[in-house]
Amino acid sequence: MNHRSAPTGANLHRRWLELVDTDGPFLAIPVLRRVWPQGMPVPAKDAITALKDAKVAFEKAWENWDKRRDDAAALEFYRQERDTWADVVLRDVLGWRDSYTAATQRDEVRSPDHAVTVRATGALVHGDTIGALVLVVDPVDSLRDPLDDGWANTPIDRLEELLRANAVPIGLVTDGRWWAIVSARKETMVASGIVDAQTWIEEPQTRDAFIELLQRRRLLGGKPEDRLTALFGESVAAAEEITEALGTQVRRAVELLVQALSEAALAADGPDPLPTKRADVYEAAVTVMMRVVFLLFAEERNLLPQSSLFTLGYGISEELDALDARAREEGSEALDATHLTWHRLLATSQALYRGASFEDIRLPSYGGSLFDSGRFPFLAARGPQETLAITVSDRVMLEVLRAVQFAELKGQPARRISFRDIDVEQIGYIYEGLLGYSCAEVDEVTVGLIGKEGDEPEIPLTVLEDLAATEPKLDAFVGALLAWVIEHQPAAGKHLKTRKAALAKAYRDNDKVEDAERALRAVTADADLRDRLRPFVGIIRRDLRNRPLVVLPGGVLLAETPSRATAGAHYTPRSLAEEVVLHALEPLVYDPGPRQQVDGWVLKESWRILDLKVADIACGSGAFLVAAARYLAERLVEAWQREGAAVGTPHEQMTHAIRTVVATCLYGADINGMAVEMCKLSLWLVSLDPKLPFSFVDDKILHGNSLLGLTDVLQLKYQHIDPDLPRQMPFQPDVDSTLQRAVTLRRQLATEVNDADPQRSATTKRRQWREYRELVAELAEIGDAVIATGLQHGGKPGKHLNSAYTNLSWALNLAHNGADRTMLDGILDAGLTPTVRTDYERWKPLHWILMVPDVMERGGFDAIVGNPAFLHSKKITTFYGKNYRDYLKEVLAARVTGDADLAAYFLLRQSSLLSSEGEIGIVVTKSISQSHTKTVGLDQVLSSGASLACASEAFDWGPDGASVSVIKMWITKNNMAIQGKSLVGDPKQPARNLPVRSYVGTYPNGDGFRVSADRAQEWLRQHPELTSRLLPYIRAVDLSQGNPAKPEEYLIDLNGLPEGEARLAGPLWAHLNANQRPWREQPTTKASRERWWDFERSANALYGGLRGLERAIAIPRTSNLLMPRWIPTDTRIDMGVVVFPTVEWSIYAQVASSLHYHWVLSYGATTRDDPSYAPRRLSNTFPWVVTSLHTDAAMQFEVTLEKLCQARGGLRPVMNAFSDANHRSSEIDELRALFVELDLEVLSIFDWADVQPTYDFHERNNLTRFTVDSVSRDELLYRLLEENHRRAQAPAETAVPRPADDRENK
Repeated sequence: MNHRSAPTGANLHRRWLELVDTDGPFLAIPVLRRVWPQGMPVPAKDAITALKDAKVAFEKAWENWDKRRDDAAALEFYRQERDTWADVVLRDVLGWRDSYTAATQRDEVRSPDHAVTVRATGALVHGDTIGALVLVVDPVDSLRDPLDDGWANTPIDRLEELLRANAVPIGLVTDGRWWAIVSARKETMVASGIVDAQTWIEEPQTRDAFIELLQRRRLLGGKPEDRLTALFGESVAAAEEITEALGTQVRRAVELLVQALSEAALAADGPDPLPTKRADVYEAAVTVMMRVVFLLFAEERNLLPQSSLFTLGYGISEELDALDARAREEGSEALDATHLTWHRLLATSQALYRGASFEDIRLPSYGGSLFDSGRFPFLAARGPQETLAITVSDRVMLEVLRAVQFAELKGQPARRISFRDIDVEQIGYIYEGLLGYSCAEVDEVTVGLIGKEGDEPEIPLTVLEDLAATEPKLDAFVGALLAWVIEHQPAAGKHLKTRKAALAKAYRDNDKVEDAERALRAVTADADLRDRLRPFVGIIRRDLRNRPLVVLPGGVLLAETPSRATAGAHYTPRSLAEEVVLHALEPLVYDPGPRQQVDGWVLKESWRILDLKVADIACGSGAFLVAAARYLAERLVEAWQREGAAVGTPHEQMTHAIRTVVATCLYGADINGMAVEMCKLSLWLVSLDPKLPFSFVDDKILHGNSLLGLTDVLQLKYQHIDPDLPRQMPFQPDVDSTLQRAVTLRRQLATEVNDADPQRSATTKRRQWREYRELVAELAEIGDAVIATGLQHGGKPGKHLNSAYTNLSWALNLAHNGADRTMLDGILDAGLTPTVRTDYERWKPLHWILMVPDVMERGGFDAIVGNPAFLHSKKITTFYGKNYRDYLKEVLAARVTGDADLAAYFLLRQSSLLSSEGEIGIVVTKSISQSHTKTVGLDQVLSSGASLACASEAFDWGPDGASVSVIKMWITKNNMAIQGKSLVGDPKQPARNLPVRSYVGTYPNGDGFRVSADRAQEWLRQHPELTSRLLPYIRAVDLSQGNPAKPEEYLIDLNGLPEGEARLAGPLWAHLNANQRPWREQPTTKASRERWWDFERSANALYGGLRGLERAIAIPRTSNLLMPRWIPTDTRIDMGVVVFPTVEWSIYAQVASSLHYHWVLSYGATTRDDPSYAPRRLSNTFPWVVTSLHTDAAMQFEVTLEKLCQARGGLRPVMNAFSDANHRSSEIDELRALFVELDLEVLSIFDWADVQPTYDFHERNNLTRFTVDSVSRDELLYRLLEENHRRAQAPAETAVPRPADDRENK
């Protein structure tokens, strides 16, 4: 008798989720399993009965409307039945009852032109709390299709806007048949799931889940962590974890493909079937993986022809299950002998590229370089027996398919992934993680070592043996191995350092590897080699087949390239790319629009939208171009609808619009050729139409270095990077006529591909693109030579550079008129060959004037978006070479010097490619607004006539441990008024006496100076004359966790005394001699050895400022507390404390205020996540107002704060509670209320009472604080910076202005 095991909770959840049309980070199975471990409960009988009773009438109305869609009466009847049905579902089935309010006055949302207004239909309400908003719409084919009322937003989009406008995280949108749960959590990508009410009887699992998720207690009651919005929050983190896991798995799958190709080549008869350029093996393996993901994505989303014949002959979505079944039945080793999936993949690739026609199926010729067998002919090459020279086994393909369809998460069972749930942006990120690798041939046995998955190192076996022989002790061997990896493979070594203990354990437990012999026999039949490998089998990593990774001589191996050490693929969430694109393109598609500050914007005509040119000059996998395609397509559909030109269903209109936008509006470029292919893949996926070829983007996504290349036609004509210099040229090509023909060809290419029109077919476009490249080839070589000459000399002007360009002219003349290329080739090789080891054998300049002459002819791009490469200033020389950096400084930066990050040079290039009224929208390192990077980049762009439209707060971007601090920034060259105020820019140092100063305390440099309070007080009782030499020592810990009036330690201060006088200090001298002198006399100590009783830094200016004061204001120097306390002045103060030598309550109030807090967060540095207070940069520049008035609230706040500090043990426990949204007590609530009063008092001091902030718990720079709202914060920071700049420009003798009432009383 067969007993089937009961399905697990995970499987039960998986079953109903498979029937939900999801988008974004919808509910994750581990999250569902936590709350419902046994699956979803069955609803109450009365709820099901109510549903069944109401469903009959609604279904009849829907069928009636579906047959008579153009009949107004049928629609009106449908609306009546739909509303009745929806009311039953919400009140009786979901159990909302009277908590559902049908008539609401919630915030409405409007289309940008105000032609369409959307209001919530109803809401789930309890008291003042809204649990969910409901939007009911007219019948649609899909809630994801744009509506045809002139606003090309989908019903889900509209509900998202309503949710965000009302700060409600959960909503429900329905047309009666389709029901979508929408999550729009703050600062989180929207997620949605659609269910079909018509299936609620035959598919009860989905119905039950829908009902359970939307129960009243999931939206308003129950445990906060089990509410629906919290579950969506958990699922966002789970989705990011899956994306990271897939990135690692895909990298391992590519490594396995490389290994399989290498093994097949070594076993092949005849000549070596692999390409001579071994890097092509890696690119081919990546391309295979891209094909696999494309097919899975397209098949699951029904973007390819849907027929059983296609699935049977070409589809791969069912291959994993078929191979897995074979492995279980026959054993996985049996799959080593067959290659069926590999043949299928090659056949599918050929059919998609060339097209295929059979009786029951027709595939258009999709084209696209992704499936072009000509790119990597060795994959389909034939051997001596006319069979494929190289094949990949089904065993390998099983693991490859498993790697992209199952996520292996730590501590969790493998989870199957649906490509319906994976965004185009996520796919791009997964593949960006493959950049920074290549293939290299090995000339000796090489093994892969264990390490961080996806970043493991490789090492020659002989090196491993030598290290083991030289360092027989375990710790020494592991240390030597780690050192070797760090030197030769820095990226892998960085991760291996954190796994040193695991590496040591694996090596120590080598003899405990149970399958060692079987695993080694799977690798090699050579007994001697097995003997050499056996001592290291524990630290040799396994490939996805569970075989030790061993590459034999002549084989190829995956290897990291130099850029891997600095490469860090940062996932660009769809929401981030869309936000950047939105604010960059809105001013271009509306006139009037956001810059004109009018209520109703007017959308431009369709032809004007299609005339826009948008670029990303460091496009990576294309996330920002995909966002631009979607945004412009939505606006294009709206324009077509208003012009009466929209044809087809809303879905068909959107697909056609995206394809048209991709063909006519978008351009991208990247230095990495594989990134170019990844960007093409992203654009193909977002614009795919099953009936039409891929969008032709070969001419739109360009391969080359965006920072190197000509942008001015005069540079071509005069063959000089600086065309203003007069010179003679023996070789003068016909630049103008060539560029004119190029412009004509470009315009022919800029149409949507369509095989029904011979002039727009994929074949025609490939031919035109080939002709284009041939046409500009001669000018491109001249451009390369101009760049090469400039690079070789670092672009530095002068006699040597001019002489080199004179030589170039003769070299060009000899090459093109005299058929002697020797001199020209020498110039090209010398200038374009990197001077340091890089990923590139030769720089490939991207000449914008040649590749997009039609765009440059009209003045440049209308918008440039993206996130340019992040590279610190110090690393430009290291990774690109000194001449490269000099060239950027001399040519791009126009000789403005400064230690600028790469971001500055990208911004300068972006600006130079922008039209006179263009827009820039970028995510860029926050250094762009700081110091030299700002001087070199942003300041030059703004001084050239551009304006800063807006900039965000800094935020961390990237995975933990590899994040970078960035901002979102929008710049415009449009002369119209800019709405809003910018926070970008550094405070300036005042040119006159400062009204308030602050100082850092003493740096003794040695613990011997410090003694406990008990011991010090005993000495003082015995030697009262030492009072001036033994003083209470206030440290940061006394402020944060103690009482600064009673510090725990004293400081011995003999600083500056002659030795003879210092010796008179008796016990103090003896203590220093015993405890401080030995440390100072160590060879490694840099401080003075001769005067070992002196402090490293004494802070004399601070103590001079304290003289005559009874108390002063102090804050911890590096801390997230940023709240002052009064301290006594007859003390010594540690360098970890910042002191304001003043007794003014107005200054205390300002130091404690939200204004000062946000000033520090905006302009201060950080140590880890804690703000680090630098007096010169912060207190010197803060525009203090000194007054004796308006201080009552500050006094009350300080009394309450100090009382709490005494009761709770210091500032930290008090401020932790103060900033904790979940902490409620009468004392802390009172402190918060007093803080609000203090802030208002400070606003009055500045005469800014017109700012009326609201207060809540806000996160900024990874710190949460009870403080002002973000709008008020930005306004206050703008005013503070404005006042700082005003004071900095004032004459030195000008007094600091005081409030009028205060001046009158002085």
